[in-house]
Amino acid sequence: MNKSILRPRDLAFVEFVRRYRLATNHVVATQLLPGRSMNAVAKVTARLCSAQILNRYVLVPPENYFRLGGKAISTLGVSSRLGESLGPQALPTDFATLIYATSGNTRRRLTGEEVNQYMPWLPGDLSHSPYCVDKNGQLELIRVDLGGSPQHVARKTTQASLDRLDVPQISELAAATRFQVVVLTTSEEKAKAISKALVACGCTDAVRVHIAVIPRLSFLLLRAN
Repeated sequence: MNKSILRPRDLAFVEFVRRYRLATNHVVATQLLPGRSMNAVAKVTARLCSAQILNRYVLVPPENYFRLGGKAISTLGVSSRLGESLGPQALPTDFATLIYATSGNTRRRLTGEEVNQYMPWLPGDLSHSPYCVDKNGQLELIRVDLGGSPQHVARKTTQASLDRLDVPQISELAAATRFQVVVLTTSEEKAKAISKALVACGCTDAVRVHIAVIPRLSFLLLRAN
């Protein structure tokens, strides 16, 4: 892997997209090119696509999202799947996680390598969900509402929480208030309904649950349907 063949700014884009699994021009503008106009940002990402450093796909028309391009994939020596379009569940999951993790610059999403490095004791079947770490070192499991009823989201979240609390190290982190589950949903109304359903499931008795609203998630769910 010879990262030196990429310019430093281009490498910053590549590493960002690799971490979050996708990027959009709006997120690029806040995270990588602060102070630039959206027109200027679009020109930069267009250049990166022309150079095969990024690939472009449709998010919600007319907005696009970006994945790794062929040149970036060969330079990093990673799977070509990281350059393919995201499926109907992966796209809203990764998009909502991107928006949550980059809002406020207080946390970051863990890459797959970091999950394995920081949590080598985590069973493999529990390592594929998105995880974030905030500025205080708190571990967050991310659950994304993909359009199910509040009761369905609550049941799935409760099961995911219990599965992880069965891992002694996660249980210790939860007891020390260093682990929480974050549910990302589409509206304040849905958030309130999920919160009520989580209490009914007993989920909040076992672990802290934070619910965050990502309004633009609703457009992706409509697109998927």
